[in-house]
Parts: sequence; C-alpha cells; structure tokens
Amino acid sequence: MKSVFISSINAKSGKTVITLGIALNSRVYTGFFKPFQEKMITVNGQRVEEDAYLMQALVDFEANPGDLCPFPREKMPSLTMDQVADAYKKVAADKELMIIEGMENVTMGFLYGLSSYDIVERFKSDLILLSDATPESLDRVAMIKDYLDYRKIPLKGVILNLCNDVGIENFLISKGIPIVGMIPYTASLRTLHVFEIVEELNGIVLTGNENLNNIVEKTLIGAMSRESALRYFERARNKAVITGGDRSDILLTALNTSTSCIILTGGLLPAQEVINRARFLGVPMISVKEDTLSASEIVDRMIARIDPTDEKKIKTIKDEVARNVDLSKILT
Repeated sequence: MKSVFISSINAKSGKTVITLGIALNSRVYTGFFKPFQEKMITVNGQRVEEDAYLMQALVDFEANPGDLCPFPREKMPSLTMDQVADAYKKVAADKELMIIEGMENVTMGFLYGLSSYDIVERFKSDLILLSDATPESLDRVAMIKDYLDYRKIPLKGVILNLCNDVGIENFLISKGIPIVGMIPYTASLRTLHVFEIVEELNGIVLTGNENLNNIVEKTLIGAMSRESALRYFERARNKAVITGGDRSDILLTALNTSTSCIILTGGLLPAQEVINRARFLGVPMISVKEDTLSASEIVDRMIARIDPTDEKKIKTIKDEVARNVDLSKILT
C-alpha cells in the first residue's frame, strides 16, 4: 500500500483542496486519515471534524468520520505513536492508496514525537509540503528541506498555492527543492456561504433564513455617509456588509444593492423599517455580539468550507489539481 502525507508550513495553505483534489484524481481504492482534529463542525446534530466529514462523504464512503480523524489536538501530550499507528491501520485496511493529512504546521507535535516528520518516518509515506510563495514562507521551505535531509526523510515535492510564477518554481528547483505543482488563485474556491459566517460568529439570523446558502465574495464595512456608501456598495456584488445595527441609512443603502447578507454588530438591532425591507428581499440579517472591526477580522480569516453537496466546487477542485499538479509524480 502506498501512502501520501500532505502537510503545510502555515495556516490557510490549501491543504484541504490539495488533499481532496489528489483523492478525487486517484484511480485506485483510496482511503483518508487525519490523526488530529482541527476544525469541528455540527452535521445533523453531531460534532465531526470538517475534513473527515468531507472525505468520508466523497472518498472513503464506508468509513466513520470519527475513525478518519480520531484524536483531539489537546490529547496529543498523552498519545503515543503506537496509538496513532493503530488508528491508521484501522482505516487503511485493504486500501491501495492512503492520503494522510497533517495539521496546519509541519512542526506541530514535534515536542511529543508526533509531528508530520515523525508520522511520515513511521508510516514510510511520501511527503508533500504545501506553501504560499511569500519570501518568509519560502525561507521556511528551504529550512525544512535541510532538516528533512538531516533526518534522511525524502521530500517528494512542494506545491505552491496561490502562485503561478515559473520564476519562483525554477529558483526553488535550482536550490534542490522539488516542485510538483503550483495552484493559481481561483476565485470560486475562496467564496464563503452565509451559513458559514453565521456559525463562525455564532450569530442570530433575523431575516432571510431561506437564503443562508448565498455566496459571499467580498466583505465591506459600512462606516461612511449614505451618499458615499451607495457608490461604495455598488462596486461589489455578492457582498457581506458589516455595520452597527443602529445605522439605518447604511443598512437601507446596502439593501438597495447586490448584498448577500448584512452582519449587525454590537448586538444592536435595526429599525423595524430595515427588518421589513430585508425580510421582503430575503436578505439574511445576522446579529452578532462582536464590534464591527472584530467581526470583520474574523470573517477575513475564515477559510471557505467545501461542502460535499457543492458539485460545482468539487469539480473545480478536481480539475484545478489535475491541471496544475504533477499527479504522476505523486500517485505512482
């Protein structure tokens, strides 16, 4: 059985996209394993790890999501590698290919002998490292490559996310760093759904419950005059507007443009006129306790969820990975 370990050097590296894309392009009986839980979501009243739920639904149909991602991160200090290996064997039985997903940073778990390095070494997996193309990240890639050489752990290849610069690729190759793919920016993979924002902010939906699947391509803060707001809001479609619930002028202006949802900050509720207008248009209005700046920062940090039922996004992921990653080097 062959195994591929997908790890990254920082958060928001595109780990889920690459993991799913490789699995969907595999032509053999493929399984998935993620030792440590990262983001838990609620599905049908039960808490499951987000990536395990996705991969169970689309790749490893017969598995239990709890088996695919068994260990809470906070339990790491008390775990042993043998326990991780036993959990892995449980879901790897009869598989021809196993794709293992690490945590958001390749070094996490190092203190306890459970880092990506240690698991790759124990399972004899091929290591794929994900990175963006910022100078700081590329420095870390070079440093990690030296450490891998020191431990005699082969690096199968690096995938650069949000990058299509051949110059960077050639430079890294000249430094002895193998590149197996570059994924360019794909707008459709970065969009959020309104329900994801509701969950992240623990918001209360006042109107538009029927449209929580609206997509959000841009976030705008409403903190200006009504005249300025109209010009500002008209420039963006499918947007989330974040503002205080007492800004009726801003809220009504936003509702007169293409708005996916409105986030009302500070726990302030809008005037009844605003609620009626939003209800008539079906625009979700979400009340949150955070102030405007905090809510904006939280939404900006969010990573778009990949829903198993989103057939268009799933196909885009499969096609983008097949087009931009040298799968022959990874899967053979």
